[in-house]
Amino acid sequence: MVFGILEDCHLEKVPGTGLLSDQGIVHGHEIVIDEAKHLKRGTGKYAHVALIPQPSDDPRDPLNWPKWKKEACFWTLAFAASLDGALSPMVGPGYVLLAKQFDVSVDNVTSSFGFILLGLGIFMLAQNALAVKFGHRIVYLVSVSLMFISCIWCALSPNLASIRASRLFQGFGMSALQSLVASTLEQIYFVHERGSRSVIWSFAIMAGITLGPLICSYVIQNLSWEFGFWFVSIPLGLTVILMFFFVPETTYKREPLVQQLKRQSSDQSSLEKAVSGSNVESVEELSQQKPPSYLSQLKIWNGTFSDENLGKIFLRPFPFLLSPVTYFLFLSHGMQTVWLSLVPLCSSTIFTLEYNFNASQIGLTNLGGIVGIVLAMLVSGPLNDWGVVWISRRNRGIYEPEFRLVFMISMLFGVFGYVGWAVGNDHRMPWIGAVACITMLNFSMVVSGSAAVTYLLDTHGPNALHILALSNFGKNMVLYGSTFFANGMVLSRGVKVSLLILGACQAFCWLASIPMYVYGKRVRSFIARHPEVFRGELSAERPFDTK
Repeated sequence: MVFGILEDCHLEKVPGTGLLSDQGIVHGHEIVIDEAKHLKRGTGKYAHVALIPQPSDDPRDPLNWPKWKKEACFWTLAFAASLDGALSPMVGPGYVLLAKQFDVSVDNVTSSFGFILLGLGIFMLAQNALAVKFGHRIVYLVSVSLMFISCIWCALSPNLASIRASRLFQGFGMSALQSLVASTLEQIYFVHERGSRSVIWSFAIMAGITLGPLICSYVIQNLSWEFGFWFVSIPLGLTVILMFFFVPETTYKREPLVQQLKRQSSDQSSLEKAVSGSNVESVEELSQQKPPSYLSQLKIWNGTFSDENLGKIFLRPFPFLLSPVTYFLFLSHGMQTVWLSLVPLCSSTIFTLEYNFNASQIGLTNLGGIVGIVLAMLVSGPLNDWGVVWISRRNRGIYEPEFRLVFMISMLFGVFGYVGWAVGNDHRMPWIGAVACITMLNFSMVVSGSAAVTYLLDTHGPNALHILALSNFGKNMVLYGSTFFANGMVLSRGVKVSLLILGACQAFCWLASIPMYVYGKRVRSFIARHPEVFRGELSAERPFDTK
C-alpha cells in the first residue's frame, strides 16, 4: 500500500502507474533509478522527469510541437472557454427585470434562457463522436462559429420562443469547449504539464461564469439585455479568427511504444547500412523528417481519423458507464458545477429578497467569485504538477494517478461556503459575508475540478473525452431540470434551507473521492483487464510502467 492506495493483485504492471522521475528519495536519501536511463526526459527544471507518454520521433506529433505553437493553441482555447463560460449565466442578474418585461414568472425566464443547457447536453455526445471521426480542429471551428451566429440571433430575438431556439443552438456550439479541450490537453502535453493547464482551463471557464453576469448586469441596468449579447458577439467573432490561425489539428495516431522501439531498431539498422554504402541521401531521409508547413496546417478539412462507423463511435462512450471513474467525475466535477451554477441562477432572487439589490448590484456580487478563482489558480496551478512530482520522488520515482486526488480535499471549502452562507443569512449577515462565501465556492470548484479532470486524463488517456462527455451530459440535464424550480424553491423554502441542501450535496460529492483514492489502482486494473468493454485504451505495453 502506497500512501493509502491499495495495490492490485491481478496485474504486475497496472496502466497509469509509471516512472515519472529518474530520482527517488528512500529513507531521506536521493537515489538514481536505473530503469529511466533509456527514456526521453524533460528539459530545464524537469530534466529528471521521464516523459509520459513517450513522444515519437515524428515532428507531426503534437507532443513534439515547439513551445510557442502549444502555447498559442492552448491560450486560444482558454480565451474561447472564458466566453463559453460567460454565455450561460450572463443574463442571470436581470431575471427579475425580464420576468416583469415578458410578464411571466422568474422560473419561466430562467428555464427559457436555460435552453442553452439542453443544447449543451444533447450535443455533448454528438461533438465527441465527430471529433473522433473528423478531428478536433473542424469541430472547434464549427462550434465557435455557431456560438457567434446564435449570439447575434439571441440579440435580435423578439420573444421567449425565439430566445429558446437561439439558446439551444448556443448550447450546441458551447459543448466542444466544455469537454473537448481536456482531450486536446492530453494530446499536446505530458503528464507533468497537464495539471497546471487543467487549472488554467478551469479558471478560464469560471472567470467567464463570474465576469459574464458582472459586466452584463450593468448593460441590463443601463441599456438592455439585448446589448449584452451584441457586446459578447464581438470577442466571439475574434475567437473564430484566432481559432482558424492558431489551433491546428491535434489528433495524431501514435504507435504503441513497443512498436516504436521495434521501428527505431529497424531504422537504425537501415541507417548503418546506408552509412556503410556512403549513401548520404538515404541517411538524411532516414534520420530526418520535415515538419509540416504552417500553411498546410490551416486547412479546415483533414480527412477522417477513424474507419469506424459514425454511429458506432457515437455509442462508444456508453460502455464507460461501467467505469467507476465516470461516477467519480460526475459527482466531484459535474454535480459540483451544478451546485455552483445554481448560485448565479438564483442570485437575482436571493439578493433581491435579502438585500433589495438591483441588477448591477447583484452583478457585483460575482467579484467574490473572481477572487476565489484567482486564488485557486495561484495556489493550485504550480502546486498541482509540482506536488505529484514531489510525491512521486518519495515513492521511488513511481507516479500513481491517485496522487492527484489529494487536492480533492479543497471541496470542503465549498461545504463551508454553503453552510456558512446559510447560517450567516439566518443571523442577518452583511452582504460582504455572502460574497466571501461565494469566494470559497469558486476556490473549491477550480482546485478540485481541475484535479478530477487531470486524474481522468491520466487514467483513461485518449478515451477521457468519452467520460467527460457523459459527465457533462448528465450535469447539463440536471442543471436544466433545476432551472424549472430552483428560484421557486428559494422563494418557498427560504434562502437558509436552500443553501443547507446545497452544502449537504457538496459534502456527499466530496465523499466520493475517498474510495476513488483508495481503490483507484484496482479500478485501473479492472479497466485494463476488460479491453473488449473499454476499447483497450489503457495498454499495459509501456515498458516503463511499474507496479
